[in-house]
Amino acid sequence: MSVSEKLPVEHKNESLSVVSQIKNLISQDTVKKKFAEVLGKKAPQFMASITNVVAGSDQLKKCNPNTIMSASFVAATYDLPIDSNLGFAAIVPYNNSKYNPQTRQSEKRMEAQFQMMYKGFIQLAIRSGYYEKMNCSVVYKDELVSYNPITGEVDFVTDFSQCTQRMNGKSEDIAGYYAWFKLLTGFRKELFMTKAEVETHARKYSTAYRNDLNNNKKGSKWTTDFDAMALKTVIKLLLSKWGILSVDMQRAITDDQKTFDESGNEDYGDNKPDVIEAEDPFQTVEDTSDSQIDGEQTGEEIEEFDITE
Repeated sequence: MSVSEKLPVEHKNESLSVVSQIKNLISQDTVKKKFAEVLGKKAPQFMASITNVVAGSDQLKKCNPNTIMSASFVAATYDLPIDSNLGFAAIVPYNNSKYNPQTRQSEKRMEAQFQMMYKGFIQLAIRSGYYEKMNCSVVYKDELVSYNPITGEVDFVTDFSQCTQRMNGKSEDIAGYYAWFKLLTGFRKELFMTKAEVETHARKYSTAYRNDLNNNKKGSKWTTDFDAMALKTVIKLLLSKWGILSVDMQRAITDDQKTFDESGNEDYGDNKPDVIEAEDPFQTVEDTSDSQIDGEQTGEEIEEFDITE
């Protein structure tokens, strides 16, 4: 998505706060028109939420306003709210490294990143019309019977009335994170990751999380809301590897955690992701034909991510 073709650029103005620059941008008729094209009557409310999100974040107030607007517009194309408390999508500050050809050195720049959250992936899956049921959950130690990492099989207790750790909600009692779905065709798939597996994953793919751990900071969503990030990890991996991906879901996977500069260039600033092919091995020939007619695909690359990478 070339954001530069959709939104005007706010030239850097040191005398104006980022919030003021955002207000200036969303007051422009060209900007209003672009958001209205994707959101219709919901555009004014969504645009007002951009200002509210920035005003409520000290870190976003330090970001380039153009990257904030670009990330917000990406969220608008999915018709997902950007209030991170709702859990669908978020505009996240990211301390990106950019090469300065004049100084010939890399410089840190605060930019805004579009990030999908786990409810956003579930919402897009529901909209696709392929899924009958879906859920994800934190799993506590007294709820887990066994887990086979080779076969992927996981067993839970049948009588949850005897389980007390969920009620206490202590992080040390969490065994892992679980997601599953059932397609309308009847195909069902599940994914369980232990807390240690998710921790390893976060350390591998999130520079921000590693920096937090090394410097005793709380600048990453992995640090401030580990459970939400873990749930996003399992649902995104599950859907990407085994689900049927609509066009929007494919775009969401590739857009997740990208920044867009003033020229509309896309950048994934953190560790480069592994590639996982997403396909439905149980899809029939007839289903494939229908999907091609509708413009749907079942194959895509996945990155695994951070919510504040």
